Amino acid sequence: MIVSHGEQNPAPGVNQGGLPPGSMGEAAPSLQGRETLATGDKSTLPIGRRGKMVFLDFGRGKVFALTDDSNEVLVFNNLVELAERLRPAVIVLDSLPGKLQNTAAELAKTGVTFLRLKDLKKLSEELKNNGVKKSDENDVVMLKTLFRRNPDIFQPLFETPEELTVRALTELWVQEAFLKKVSKQARTNTSNPIATEIQKTHRRLVERLAEEIHREALKLPLYRIAFERLGLKGPALAYLLSHDGWAFKTLNSDKLQARYRLVPLRLRRSKRSRLLITLANTAVINEHPRYYGIYLKYIEKFRDRPRKHWKAVLRVARRILRDLRLLAKGQTVWAPIG
Repeated sequence: MIVSHGEQNPAPGVNQGGLPPGSMGEAAPSLQGRETLATGDKSTLPIGRRGKMVFLDFGRGKVFALTDDSNEVLVFNNLVELAERLRPAVIVLDSLPGKLQNTAAELAKTGVTFLRLKDLKKLSEELKNNGVKKSDENDVVMLKTLFRRNPDIFQPLFETPEELTVRALTELWVQEAFLKKVSKQARTNTSNPIATEIQKTHRRLVERLAEEIHREALKLPLYRIAFERLGLKGPALAYLLSHDGWAFKTLNSDKLQARYRLVPLRLRRSKRSRLLITLANTAVINEHPRYYGIYLKYIEKFRDRPRKHWKAVLRVARRILRDLRLLAKGQTVWAPIG
């Protein structure tokens, strides 16, 4: 049974078919007739006694949820409403939309633990193996099934609320940095003073945002260590460590390099790969005392090859990746070369 919170009846038109036999079981008491929060105001976030584990999936502008003690799929308008009504101790999900990271951070401060699926392919495989059609309702049921069978394939979504705060800021930075690039290109195509003003405004705001990201990212242990021991800083580094800190701590060197695809490619790189290369290129441009020598070494090695600059930058990126992994594991990084 699927109940849409705040409505007298299950949401019309919501598909309940395709679930494994008996997966929905006996319906839990519904939330019919209770008042629904009009907005996702963070001031309404619940604080106090908790105990439930809640599995959820986002789709169609709603939140689909299953509690650990029920097989009734509940539908909420937003994450705040769900937290207010169910008061979960643990929230299990496949992934968290970027726009909800600040809300999740606020919930974490009240004691809610978030767990996410390590590999999203597991959910698709579970649906396929059970002959179940993909839908928001079915996804949340399969998520609960996966967790009950093998909780080890889940991990904390973040270590501290500050990590989510930095994620949100760095995602904003990625968007604004793109707009900054576009406004700079537009300025070269026109002499209109408004174009110049727009470009200057974007540059100033992106610089301010970068400073704010650095201040917030210093609250993340791995970022602070990278700043103090490697002399690295900035939004690109903050993005990598806030989004992908788990990878530096758990993956071996080969798997980490494969994740970042640090080889010359014709295929489009992932965002994290591009940001790592941006970080390495910035270190080269600023003649970083640790990494510039590595760059010069490979520039000489590739002196007769095309695109030697970017080949050398990739080697710097590989060294940065290795150094961050060593720091994340509490190991000593190698001394600078030259």
